[in-house]
Amino acid sequence: MSVFPFGDIVEVRPVLVGVADYAVWGSIFRDFDGSIGLYASICGSPRDCSIIFYKSLDGIAFKEVGSVIDDGLTAAPFRFGDLYYLVYVDRKRGNRVRLAASKNPDSGFKDEAILATPQMFGNAAEVDLGCNVYARGPMVDILVSNILPYPRNLYLLRFSVNGNFVSAKHLVGGSGVTGPWHSLHNASVYKIGDAYYLLSASNDYSQRPYKGYILALVMDSPYNISDALRYVLIDATRQSKLFVGREAVLGADTPSLLMTDGGALLYLSVVDRGGGPWNLYAVRYKSVRYAF
Repeated sequence: MSVFPFGDIVEVRPVLVGVADYAVWGSIFRDFDGSIGLYASICGSPRDCSIIFYKSLDGIAFKEVGSVIDDGLTAAPFRFGDLYYLVYVDRKRGNRVRLAASKNPDSGFKDEAILATPQMFGNAAEVDLGCNVYARGPMVDILVSNILPYPRNLYLLRFSVNGNFVSAKHLVGGSGVTGPWHSLHNASVYKIGDAYYLLSASNDYSQRPYKGYILALVMDSPYNISDALRYVLIDATRQSKLFVGREAVLGADTPSLLMTDGGALLYLSVVDRGGGPWNLYAVRYKSVRYAF
């Protein structure tokens, strides 16, 4: 028996709303003991971001613990042995991809390595990350996206747990065509049962107002993009009443997945293109079992 995580939507809940002047993006993390943490990028402006750690018992109500990175965007957390790691992009020190480590999940993080610069990803001016890594032992992968120029593309960055660069290569590009597949960014890969899921944000920057989507690629092996089943998981504008209680044009960004008993929690940031900051929501799905 296997599980498809994205069955019917059970509920949509606000997680962090009104905590940032510009934006909040969240990266969910489950520790060895089952405790749930959230590394939230809190941004007063596009280049003024810090990473704040939150804890939760149920994955919905989060309590702030404190700041872990003063200058950081889109932290991707993981644990290897006794150390906690964050992959993140600095916003004031060259927009480089960095690796920080600590003995504690909520404090003491220090930079261990600079993993990559923007120029390694299609000569990008700026880059951003997916919010979760995909690791096999000491080998770690993270998906990087160029912020500029458009359309945005996804790149695979591979490194070792001790901060040694392994490789960086282009994975898949946005189509540049108006619609859900215009611009791929802030994506992560997850292994669930016998399938791999690449979850990507896509905002259509070809025309205003910018409509946002969360896309899913279902693969039989990691990064097998060419043979993937592709579909729109969330059309934020069409489903705007679930998020903001009214019809609105919404952007969507930075999906992060947490599997739960009998279901899945998908965290994403949403913005009203009519005005207001990016806020963090959780979509609860009922998973579907299947056998063959």
